[in-house]
Amino acid sequence: MTFVITAAVLVSLAGMLITGEACDNVPTMTSSDACLTLSNTTERWHALCRETLLNAPATAEVTVYALVATRLAILRYRDTVGEIDQMLGGTREKKLPAAEGAALEHCREKYGEARSLMAGVADQLFTCDMSRVRQEYIDAQVAVGSCHTRMGSLVTDMVSADFDLTMVAYLLGAIIVGR
Repeated sequence: MTFVITAAVLVSLAGMLITGEACDNVPTMTSSDACLTLSNTTERWHALCRETLLNAPATAEVTVYALVATRLAILRYRDTVGEIDQMLGGTREKKLPAAEGAALEHCREKYGEARSLMAGVADQLFTCDMSRVRQEYIDAQVAVGSCHTRMGSLVTDMVSADFDLTMVAYLLGAIIVGR
């Protein structure tokens, strides 16, 4: 499903760029060069960037790369909320301890915030309105990060992967709007 939506995003963006509706003052570069800008961060984020942009155009406006990563993050958030809902919907015989249930509820709320923020970022990137992009990336990062710190070992791997993708999307967006 992720690849289908990514392909739809790329086709839409390619159409936008071909018709001359590219964003002002946004550089065009290869996906490899875009990921190299992350090289002063962790190797994990650099590798995730390359994986995220694997099916993206070889050369494009950076908005395309930021939008692909942002849309993938939105899909990941939806999947994580589904997992959280399953954990919260346990049977009576397998009731979660109160602290774990509260942490999961917190995460469900924060993921809702992050998903809404990233949807806003995607809309803004698509329309070349960069006025709130930077702050909304940061707010989404904080929302997912707060879940990461509260969850302990319940869904650590999943939340860590989501946080990493959020950071990659933010850092690709930062090529356009700064950090």
